[in-house]
Amino acid sequence: MDLSGVAAVLALLGIPVSVLIARWQMRATLAQAEANYRASLEVAQANHRAAVEVAEANHRSALAQARNQVEMERVRWLADAQRAAYVIFQNSVTQFRRCLLADEVDTAELHSAFNELHRAPSLVSQVGPDEVSQIAFAIMRACQRIEMRIRSGSGILLNTSYEERVEMWRTEVAPYRDELDEAIKRATAALWS
Repeated sequence: MDLSGVAAVLALLGIPVSVLIARWQMRATLAQAEANYRASLEVAQANHRAAVEVAEANHRSALAQARNQVEMERVRWLADAQRAAYVIFQNSVTQFRRCLLADEVDTAELHSAFNELHRAPSLVSQVGPDEVSQIAFAIMRACQRIEMRIRSGSGILLNTSYEERVEMWRTEVAPYRDELDEAIKRATAALWS
Protein backbone atom coordinates (compact mmCIF):
# COMPACT_ATOMS: atom_id res chain seq x y z
CA MET A 1 0.00 0.00 0.00
CA ASP A 2 1.50 3.14 -1.00
CA LEU A 3 1.34 6.44 0.74
CA SER A 4 -1.66 7.64 -1.08
CA GLY A 5 -3.58 4.53 -0.06
CA VAL A 6 -2.62 5.02 3.55
CA ALA A 7 -3.64 8.66 3.31
CA ALA A 8 -6.94 7.61 1.78
CA VAL A 9 -7.57 5.06 4.56
CA LEU A 10 -6.66 7.65 7.19
CA ALA A 11 -8.92 10.18 5.54
CA LEU A 12 -11.74 7.64 5.55
CA LEU A 13 -11.14 6.93 9.22
CA GLY A 14 -10.93 10.66 9.98
CA ILE A 15 -14.48 11.27 8.70
CA PRO A 16 -16.25 9.26 11.43
CA VAL A 17 -13.86 10.64 14.03
CA SER A 18 -14.62 14.19 12.80
CA VAL A 19 -18.32 13.41 12.88
CA LEU A 20 -17.96 11.96 16.36
CA ILE A 21 -16.00 15.00 17.59
CA ALA A 22 -18.53 17.36 15.98
CA ARG A 23 -21.31 15.41 17.68
CA TRP A 24 -19.61 15.75 21.07
CA GLN A 25 -19.08 19.45 20.48
CA MET A 26 -22.74 19.78 19.44
CA ARG A 27 -23.89 18.00 22.61
CA ALA A 28 -21.71 20.25 24.75
CA THR A 29 -23.03 23.34 22.95
CA LEU A 30 -26.64 22.12 23.34
CA ALA A 31 -26.06 21.42 27.05
CA GLN A 32 -24.56 24.90 27.46
CA ALA A 33 -27.50 26.45 25.57
CA GLU A 34 -29.96 24.48 27.74
CA ALA A 35 -28.18 25.68 30.89
CA ASN A 36 -28.23 29.27 29.62
CA TYR A 37 -31.95 28.92 28.79
CA ARG A 38 -32.78 27.59 32.27
CA ALA A 39 -30.71 30.32 33.97
CA SER A 40 -32.38 33.00 31.81
CA LEU A 41 -35.80 31.50 32.55
CA GLU A 42 -35.14 31.55 36.31
CA VAL A 43 -33.95 35.17 36.11
CA ALA A 44 -37.00 36.13 34.04
CA GLN A 45 -39.35 34.40 36.49
CA ALA A 46 -37.65 36.09 39.46
CA ASN A 47 -37.90 39.46 37.69
CA HIS A 48 -41.56 38.79 36.89
CA ARG A 49 -42.34 37.91 40.53
CA ALA A 50 -40.52 41.03 41.70
CA ALA A 51 -42.38 43.17 39.16
CA VAL A 52 -45.73 41.68 40.21
CA GLU A 53 -44.93 42.31 43.89
CA VAL A 54 -43.98 45.91 43.12
CA ALA A 55 -47.14 46.39 41.05
CA GLU A 56 -49.30 44.91 43.82
CA ALA A 57 -47.61 47.10 46.43
CA ASN A 58 -48.16 50.17 44.22
CA HIS A 59 -51.79 49.16 43.70
CA ARG A 60 -52.36 48.74 47.45
CA SER A 61 -50.67 52.07 48.07
CA ALA A 62 -52.81 53.79 45.43
CA LEU A 63 -55.97 52.26 46.90
CA ALA A 64 -55.00 53.36 50.41
CA GLN A 65 -54.28 56.85 49.15
CA ALA A 66 -57.61 56.97 47.29
CA ARG A 67 -59.44 55.76 50.41
CA ASN A 68 -57.72 58.41 52.52
CA GLN A 69 -58.59 61.10 50.00
CA VAL A 70 -62.23 59.99 49.86
CA GLU A 71 -62.38 59.91 53.67
CA MET A 72 -60.90 63.41 53.89
CA GLU A 73 -63.43 64.68 51.35
CA ARG A 74 -66.23 63.03 53.34
CA VAL A 75 -64.99 64.58 56.57
CA ARG A 76 -64.66 67.98 54.88
CA TRP A 77 -68.19 67.70 53.47
CA LEU A 78 -69.56 66.61 56.85
CA ALA A 79 -67.75 69.45 58.61
CA ASP A 80 -69.19 71.96 56.13
CA ALA A 81 -72.69 70.48 56.48
CA GLN A 82 -72.45 70.52 60.27
CA ARG A 83 -71.14 74.07 60.29
CA ALA A 84 -74.04 75.21 58.07
CA ALA A 85 -76.63 73.38 60.20
CA TYR A 86 -75.15 74.82 63.40
CA VAL A 87 -75.17 78.33 61.96
CA ILE A 88 -78.81 77.98 60.85
CA PHE A 89 -79.78 76.69 64.28
CA GLN A 90 -77.82 79.36 66.18
CA ASN A 91 -79.28 82.09 63.95
CA SER A 92 -82.83 80.87 64.54
CA VAL A 93 -82.23 80.77 68.32
CA THR A 94 -80.80 84.27 68.16
CA GLN A 95 -83.83 85.50 66.19
CA PHE A 96 -86.18 83.94 68.76
CA ARG A 97 -84.20 85.63 71.54
CA ARG A 98 -84.42 89.00 69.78
CA CYS A 99 -88.18 88.66 69.45
CA LEU A 100 -88.55 87.54 73.07
CA LEU A 101 -86.39 90.33 74.46
CA ALA A 102 -87.81 93.13 72.33
CA ASP A 103 -89.22 96.14 74.19
CA GLU A 104 -92.71 94.99 73.30
CA VAL A 105 -93.30 91.31 72.46
CA ASP A 106 -95.09 90.82 69.15
CA THR A 107 -96.67 87.36 69.48
CA ALA A 108 -96.97 86.88 65.72
CA GLU A 109 -93.30 87.70 65.23
CA LEU A 110 -92.33 85.49 68.19
CA HIS A 111 -94.41 82.64 66.75
CA SER A 112 -92.79 83.09 63.33
CA ALA A 113 -89.34 83.04 64.92
CA PHE A 114 -90.27 79.89 66.82
CA ASN A 115 -91.47 78.21 63.61
CA GLU A 116 -88.03 78.81 62.10
CA LEU A 117 -86.41 77.50 65.27
CA HIS A 118 -88.70 74.45 65.27
CA ARG A 119 -87.28 73.26 61.93
CA ALA A 120 -83.61 73.90 62.72
CA PRO A 121 -82.88 70.99 65.13
CA SER A 122 -83.87 68.53 62.40
CA LEU A 123 -81.09 69.93 60.22
CA VAL A 124 -78.64 69.50 63.08
CA SER A 125 -79.76 65.92 63.68
CA GLN A 126 -79.25 65.02 60.02
CA VAL A 127 -75.52 65.84 60.06
CA GLY A 128 -74.52 66.25 63.69
CA PRO A 129 -73.78 63.73 66.41
CA ASP A 130 -76.49 62.68 68.86
CA GLU A 131 -75.09 64.80 71.68
CA VAL A 132 -75.44 68.02 69.67
CA SER A 133 -78.86 66.98 68.30
CA GLN A 134 -80.25 66.27 71.75
CA ILE A 135 -79.15 69.66 73.06
CA ALA A 136 -80.58 71.40 69.98
CA PHE A 137 -83.94 69.71 70.55
CA ALA A 138 -83.78 70.63 74.26
CA ILE A 139 -83.24 74.29 73.32
CA MET A 140 -86.14 74.12 70.87
CA ARG A 141 -88.43 72.61 73.54
CA ALA A 142 -87.39 75.27 76.09
CA CYS A 143 -88.16 78.01 73.56
CA GLN A 144 -91.45 76.29 72.75
CA ARG A 145 -92.47 76.36 76.42
CA ILE A 146 -91.63 80.08 76.61
CA GLU A 147 -93.49 80.83 73.36
CA MET A 148 -96.56 78.86 74.46
CA ARG A 149 -96.64 80.62 77.85
CA ILE A 150 -96.47 84.02 76.20
CA ARG A 151 -99.11 83.21 73.55
CA SER A 152 -101.52 81.49 75.91
CA GLY A 153 -101.03 83.99 78.73
CA SER A 154 -102.80 86.66 76.73
CA GLY A 155 -102.45 89.78 78.79
CA ILE A 156 -100.53 88.33 81.74
CA LEU A 157 -97.27 87.23 80.13
CA LEU A 158 -97.52 89.71 77.29
CA ASN A 159 -97.09 92.31 79.94
CA THR A 160 -94.06 90.63 81.47
CA SER A 161 -91.24 93.00 82.03
CA TYR A 162 -88.05 92.89 80.09
CA GLU A 163 -86.24 91.67 83.21
CA GLU A 164 -88.72 88.78 83.62
CA ARG A 165 -88.22 87.72 80.02
CA VAL A 166 -84.43 87.96 80.41
CA GLU A 167 -84.72 85.77 83.50
CA MET A 168 -86.82 83.21 81.56
CA TRP A 169 -84.17 83.15 78.85
CA ARG A 170 -81.30 82.98 81.35
CA THR A 171 -82.76 80.10 83.35
CA GLU A 172 -84.43 78.04 80.62
CA VAL A 173 -82.36 78.48 77.45
CA ALA A 174 -78.95 79.99 78.21
CA PRO A 175 -77.60 76.91 80.05
CA TYR A 176 -78.41 74.77 77.04
CA ARG A 177 -76.67 77.20 74.71
CA ASP A 178 -73.46 76.96 76.73
CA GLU A 179 -73.81 73.18 76.64
CA LEU A 180 -74.42 73.32 72.89
CA ASP A 181 -71.30 75.40 72.28
CA GLU A 182 -69.18 72.88 74.19
CA ALA A 183 -70.79 69.92 72.41
CA ILE A 184 -70.15 71.53 69.02
CA LYS A 185 -66.48 72.07 69.93
CA ARG A 186 -66.15 68.40 70.95
CA ALA A 187 -67.94 67.19 67.82
CA THR A 188 -65.75 69.32 65.56
CA ALA A 189 -62.57 68.15 67.30
CA ALA A 190 -63.68 64.50 67.08
CA LEU A 191 -64.42 64.89 63.39
CA TRP A 192 -60.82 65.82 62.54
CA SER A 193 -59.09 63.38 64.86
